Amino acid sequence: MASPHGADSPVTSVNEARPTVAADSMISRTLFGLAWVSACLFGAYILVFYGGAIFTRTMHDWNDVLPQLYAHDAQPATVAIGVHFFAGVVVLVLGPLQFIRTIRERPPLLHRMVGRTYALATFCAGVGGLAYLSLKGAVGGVAMNLGFGLYGCLIVLATVNTFRHAVARRIDLHRAWAIRLFALGIGSWLYRMDYGIWLKVVGGLGHTHSFDGPFDVVMDFFFYVPNLIIAEAIIRWPNTEARRGVRVALYIAAPLLAVATFLFAKSYWIPHVVARYEQVAGP
Repeated sequence: MASPHGADSPVTSVNEARPTVAADSMISRTLFGLAWVSACLFGAYILVFYGGAIFTRTMHDWNDVLPQLYAHDAQPATVAIGVHFFAGVVVLVLGPLQFIRTIRERPPLLHRMVGRTYALATFCAGVGGLAYLSLKGAVGGVAMNLGFGLYGCLIVLATVNTFRHAVARRIDLHRAWAIRLFALGIGSWLYRMDYGIWLKVVGGLGHTHSFDGPFDVVMDFFFYVPNLIIAEAIIRWPNTEARRGVRVALYIAAPLLAVATFLFAKSYWIPHVVARYEQVAGP
C-alpha cells in the first residue's frame, strides 16, 4: 500500500534517516570515549615515564623511543622539549572535555576556565616544540624539522585565533578554530598510535632508527594533515553529504583505535608506568 503521505514523503525520509543518525551518534560517542581514554593513558605514560626520569636522574631514558632526544650538554633544548611534553599531557586530557555539551553550554564559567587552560597548554606545547627544533633539531633531519616545524606553527596559530575569537564573542569563528586546534592537539597521540599500528602490522617497513625512512618522512606530516582535512569538512559542510566520508572514517577508526590502545597499554604504556613508579618509590 502506498504511503498516505506520498511516495517521496518527507516523513518517510525522516523515519528512514533516524536509524542512520542514531548509529552515527553511537559510533561517534564510542570513538570519542575510546580516544579520550587512550589519550589519558598516553598522557599518564608521558607524565610518569618522562617526568619520573627527572627524579630518578635517568634522563637518557628519554632516548629509548626517540634517539638523541636528550643530551646532557643541551639543557635549554631539554627544557623546551620538557615543556612540550608536559603541556601536551594537559592538551590530551582537557581537549575532548571542551566538546561535551553539558560542559560547553550549561556552566559557561567552567567552559571558559577549561578553555583558557587548554589554550595556554597548546600554546606552551607549540612554542616548546618550536624552541626545541630551533635549538637542537629533530633526529629525522630536514623532513622532520619541516613537518614538525609546520605543525608547531599551526598549533600556535590555531591557539591564538581560537582565543581571540572567543574573547571577541565571535562564536562561529571561535568554534571553527577550536575544532582545528583540537584536530592538531591530538596529533602527538596519533603519531604514536600510527607508528604502533604500522610496526605491529608490517613490522615497521620503511622505518629507520634515525627516523628518516620513507614511512618516517610520510609520518612527519601524516599525523596532523588528515586531521585538518576532516576538521575542515566538519566546519565547512556540517549538514551535507560531504560528511559521509567523515562517517566512514569514524567507522573504520573505532575498531582500529580500540585494538591499538589495548596493544599499547598492555605491552608499552602500563609496563613503563609501573616500572617507573617502582623505580621512584624505591624498595
